[in-house]
Amino acid sequence: MNLNKLATQYHNKDFIKDDPIKFAHLYTKKTDIEISAFISSWIAYGSRTQILKTLDKIHAEFMGSPTNYIKEKKYQNYKNQERCLYRFYQEKDFFQLCETLHKILFEENFSCLEEKIQTLVSKKPTAIEVLEAITKIFPNQKGIPQNTKSACKRLCLFLRWMVRKNSEVDFGIWQLLNEKDLIIPLDTHVFRLSKELSLTNRKQADMLSAIQITQNLKTTFPNDPLLGDYALFGYGVNNK
Repeated sequence: MNLNKLATQYHNKDFIKDDPIKFAHLYTKKTDIEISAFISSWIAYGSRTQILKTLDKIHAEFMGSPTNYIKEKKYQNYKNQERCLYRFYQEKDFFQLCETLHKILFEENFSCLEEKIQTLVSKKPTAIEVLEAITKIFPNQKGIPQNTKSACKRLCLFLRWMVRKNSEVDFGIWQLLNEKDLIIPLDTHVFRLSKELSLTNRKQADMLSAIQITQNLKTTFPNDPLLGDYALFGYGVNNK
């Protein structure tokens, strides 16, 4: 299997149209992109068709500005609601997520989520430090791990979107990490294929496995290991 060839096949703008990242591409303002991407990555598990359907509904409520949606607390109708939002998420879980974003941006007055994270990490943080900071910012939030023992797939996906530069797909609007330091978003398809390719010898799809796979991808993609994510994810989804 030629990972370079597969990466070229899937790492292009055509990838966007069927991926949750497509919603963040509707915006140009940094906080709009951050909010859209964070919520999109939070929803990103299960059926892609249902993920996109749910995100389409949420983004329609943004009325062109996720930042204003959060600022004006237009999510109030989700408060205390136990109706299903998506799979095991209830509407009140979405409310809680939005409340935390509101606190960061409009009570603590950080210019963006990246700036908030920078106050919790070292000057040159590792990806694990950044992931741990996010878990601290969103304590007891359903859908966000409370530690980094699990693979933290959706958070790693969000970081890929924010950090990778020179990409038609990812945004590269964050400076606190370099793309060579990212950790692969480890889902079922990527883990299965990684085992087949001997990128990991581990049996559990946890953070140690994600780190091992990422390190082995550096053999092919030394400065941008998550370029290999496109090869593994794209091939895995289309060859279930």
